[in-house]
Amino acid sequence: MSPQARPALRSVADAKLSAVDLVTAEIRRSILSGALPPGQSFAVTDLTSQLGVSHIPVREALQRLEAQGLVMLSPARRPMVAPLTLEDVEAIYQLRLRLEAPLAGRMTELRGTQLAGGQWAAELRRLLGVAFDPDVHPDNQWDAHYSFHKMLVEPAATAWEMRFLQQLWDAADRYTRLVFDPQGISDAEREQRAAAHHDLLRLVLSGTAREAEAELHRHFSNNLRMICELLQQALNPPMA
Repeated sequence: MSPQARPALRSVADAKLSAVDLVTAEIRRSILSGALPPGQSFAVTDLTSQLGVSHIPVREALQRLEAQGLVMLSPARRPMVAPLTLEDVEAIYQLRLRLEAPLAGRMTELRGTQLAGGQWAAELRRLLGVAFDPDVHPDNQWDAHYSFHKMLVEPAATAWEMRFLQQLWDAADRYTRLVFDPQGISDAEREQRAAAHHDLLRLVLSGTAREAEAELHRHFSNNLRMICELLQQALNPPMA
């Protein structure tokens, strides 16, 4: 790997948590930030050197990331960051629509209960405040955005639904980060996106199941359209 292609990985040798968890999180961060770009192949030895760990947690981490759709592993070739494709993002969002939209409708039946009462709603509002605060670090904004969508439907979901959704959220993350960079949007765009999320929460808290489901369906459909348009431009740049 050339020096220019080296990912901006940080050593995790002195961290106190599980080495595999830390290595997974750091390689994932590098992929989501673009330090390891789509289609980039890399050597496990390079990763072990930069991360300050042995090859064992790196290989286990790569297996986890393969399951998330972020890395492609082959016995005969070096690992590679999975490319971004229109087919993948369309499949991811179609599956999210099928799973999450009905869950948003189910959440309207739980509001006011211990699972989805005042404290639950207050935490969701707090997460939106963090997710769309321009003074918050982008990583923390993304974490809050992810937590909002997870918390919005989790009380109504089964364990199996959450397992499938976790895989879809992991796979969708780099597509949404590709086109919804919190540092690269105007204040008007940020306010518009924040308003869309508050509308979604409002309908879960006070609308009908059909209204909440339709709003999440509209939310994801708009996101998918924007992602596909920008990804199409990135994959097919205009001729000079």
